[in-house]
Amino acid sequence: MPLVKVVTTAETEQIFLKWKLPLKFTSEDQRFLQDTIPVVDDRPGALAFPTPISNKGLNILNLRKLVGVDPSRPPSFFDHPWYLEESFGLKDCIPGWHVIQMDVVPESIEKPHNYYYSLQSWALTVPSAIEVVLMLFLHFELTGERLLFKKHTWCSDEASLGRFVTVGAFGRNGVFISSHPPAFASRGLGICGKFL
Repeated sequence: MPLVKVVTTAETEQIFLKWKLPLKFTSEDQRFLQDTIPVVDDRPGALAFPTPISNKGLNILNLRKLVGVDPSRPPSFFDHPWYLEESFGLKDCIPGWHVIQMDVVPESIEKPHNYYYSLQSWALTVPSAIEVVLMLFLHFELTGERLLFKKHTWCSDEASLGRFVTVGAFGRNGVFISSHPPAFASRGLGICGKFL
């Protein structure tokens, strides 16, 4: 298994087209992405994927509209409406390369949100919710494999009431998005590190 699995711009565009998401990589994107090629160490199990500079609509609520909540047509979202009015759902994914671990760091399981500070010595931080959703969906479209089947990852996005967003449990019913107080801990909750 390669240390870092790379999703190309062509593969990303093809998947966006399948989702009816009209985003393309321009020649400016290609130059930008070539100048910012991610460099990561030898830890296995990361997915690297690009997003274009023109990224309007590359957010959770738009993706939910496009791919839907029908579990018989994966990838899909679990139909849980709590976040439909949350501002993080409209946050477009930042352009460039995203390199995210495809499983939670074992040491991060059952740790609170601020545990991600201890990952900085490994050049890791906590990803945004849209980055995790894209990682899960792109990987699924390319391989048919569901990552984070029984796990969730903390995300950098804050929801209402001072809670932080978690994404995961990508099972038969779709990707589950939840939120918890920052001190919350759970057996299946950890951090999929995002490489800095």
